[in-house]
Amino acid sequence: MSFVQILSAFRLYGADVLLLALGVTLTVSLLKKTVFKRLPKKVFVFLPFLVGLVFYAGFRAIVTLSADPFTRDLAHTLEGGFACGCAATLYYVIYEQFIRGRSLSPLYPLLEGIVPQEAREEAAKSLYEGSENMTETERVEYFKTHLNTFADPPMSEEELAETALLLAKFLSSLERK
Repeated sequence: MSFVQILSAFRLYGADVLLLALGVTLTVSLLKKTVFKRLPKKVFVFLPFLVGLVFYAGFRAIVTLSADPFTRDLAHTLEGGFACGCAATLYYVIYEQFIRGRSLSPLYPLLEGIVPQEAREEAAKSLYEGSENMTETERVEYFKTHLNTFADPPMSEEELAETALLLAKFLSSLERK
């Protein structure tokens, strides 16, 4: 989606939904980094919609000072909650695609399962920048020396040698293109 297409999607929602969706986006982001950090990533697809429903239902109950959003107006509450989830997802897409702006090292996805998520970006950047302008053989030795400082749990010598070779070959293949 282009930026203009994303912005045109926001025309569908009212100010209440857009403001609640901002809160939903921030809440989901916080939950992903704290309480739910061990959950499979597939769960996070549905989390904005669930949190959006809770936020919108609470908002409607406060505004109407009644239980109608949970009884007579349940369809309206479900629709608003879904809209909050959609708008929150759009906020997240805008953030990831246009605002975040930092480029990850090409080694980042390869370090999944080796380096914990909270240290992976730093490790990928450090290993990538430290191995620039090296030959493939030099990179293998560099990775053997430095990779275990980030790995959790530490790798065996055999795992370290294989991983270092994989990372070095991967970077070499990128340079050839």
